[in-house]
Amino acid sequence: MRLVSLLLVCISCHAACARSADSTSQRTLIITPRFNSAGHFPFTGSLLHRHLNFDLNIFYEKGNYGFFLFKSVDWIEPRSYINYLQPGLFRKFELTTRWQMRLFVGYLFSQTTGFIDKDSDYYTATTFYYAAHKNVRVENTTLYYDVTQSGKIANRLLIASRLKGFKIDLYLWHRWVLEQARHATSASLALSLPEWRLHRAVSVAGSVSYQGYLTSSKPEYAMRNGWLFSVAFPINVNP
Repeated sequence: MRLVSLLLVCISCHAACARSADSTSQRTLIITPRFNSAGHFPFTGSLLHRHLNFDLNIFYEKGNYGFFLFKSVDWIEPRSYINYLQPGLFRKFELTTRWQMRLFVGYLFSQTTGFIDKDSDYYTATTFYYAAHKNVRVENTTLYYDVTQSGKIANRLLIASRLKGFKIDLYLWHRWVLEQARHATSASLALSLPEWRLHRAVSVAGSVSYQGYLTSSKPEYAMRNGWLFSVAFPINVNP
């Protein structure tokens, strides 16, 4: 579960980063409430169940530094792995005009029984961004989580493209439990509709995706495959 959250943090950051300009002096503050049709871990490609859930992401960046705070709540099951809090810090590096890198570090508060469960732990991640074309972006995130307990590595490759306001994302995930030498690979294809602006600083963003495992091996908590529908309301505090 920790793996999921950690990855979720990175994905939330990625979404907010995509909205910000490349200027290293610009301040970005984006607050994004989101509703999901299924419990899921964005950076591992895992669908847990078909419970309606809600998450809130607060993303702040100024210059090359920033932080995020991600809170996820399962409205059906209070002991679900979807209940967690994930804060994190990051540092951005402009490598070239096309290449960018971010380093993340943070802590995942598992909250199935209280504010902090015994399996809560640290995580760290590295993401490389490549601007292949004005409408095509490639990202690769490597996450190391459950640092002090049972180390795990998760890798997420994303190829994102835009066409007339629509966005198509292709994901490929690989999860590796180090102590058990267990591997699992999954993939997803997602379609995001054009955003609808409600206000100068508030918009509505909807997406639909299908996720499934490519290997027979998968985490015991995960579904084999399924659909995910999400509706988000990004609030740009500095539009």
